[in-house]
Amino acid sequence: MRSKPKIKKGRAGAARGFIPKLLVIAAGAALVAGVPFAAGAAYRYVSKLPMFEIRQVKVTGLDFVRKEDFVRYIGDPRGLSFLRYSISDAQKKADEHPWVKSSIVRREAPDTVRFEVVERIPAAVVNTAAGRYVIDSDGYVVAKINDPAWDFLPVIQYPSAQGMKLLGEKSVGPMKEALELVRAVRSEPSEGLAGSAVSVAEDGNPCLLLGGAVVKVGRDGYGEKIKRLTEVSADIRKKGWKPALIDLRFPGKVVVRQARAS
Repeated sequence: MRSKPKIKKGRAGAARGFIPKLLVIAAGAALVAGVPFAAGAAYRYVSKLPMFEIRQVKVTGLDFVRKEDFVRYIGDPRGLSFLRYSISDAQKKADEHPWVKSSIVRREAPDTVRFEVVERIPAAVVNTAAGRYVIDSDGYVVAKINDPAWDFLPVIQYPSAQGMKLLGEKSVGPMKEALELVRAVRSEPSEGLAGSAVSVAEDGNPCLLLGGAVVKVGRDGYGEKIKRLTEVSADIRKKGWKPALIDLRFPGKVVVRQARAS
């Protein structure tokens, strides 16, 4: 029997065999590459469905700010996508509110965004050349006011020619010291301190305005200095002096400078 002749594949045959394999590989790669794209497109489509809209905004922890004003400040999320709403951006915006000390933002399925707010506590009113401001217990300026509703708070005079920058970091340090002095004055039940007012000098240090006199107290140890002031005030009244300056900054020493006679 005559054997069948072996047919050698030439370059053309090899190419014809390689092309289908290449097409299969390319098709598989395209399919794999298309999966994330398809998933992303599906997610974007689903996230825009009305069933995934935010319909409720819940806010807890507000006493001094109305919920409506807070929601307006952060940007009302109702109607936006529940799935695509940025919690980090919302929290950043909430923390920028001058009355908010800290906040937590979370989604609550199926249609709610919740803000849990820690509000700043008002501690005093500051009178400045630029107006009146409410500050919190950390000395942080939270709001400019123009009504008497805050008159129940102690008052700090800030006669700086520059006034006070709203939310300005430079005002925080001096205000904290002034608040410490306010607390020390309030804790000392003395008639000699009646009508006194806490002020912040141009150098940023707190002082006391008492009966036409400026009382310099420096920093720290306000409780002990205020007690010393009550003792000195009693002696001053007995002697009939009208001091322009009382300096309590030196340990164990009080400097009194009388007003010049007119």
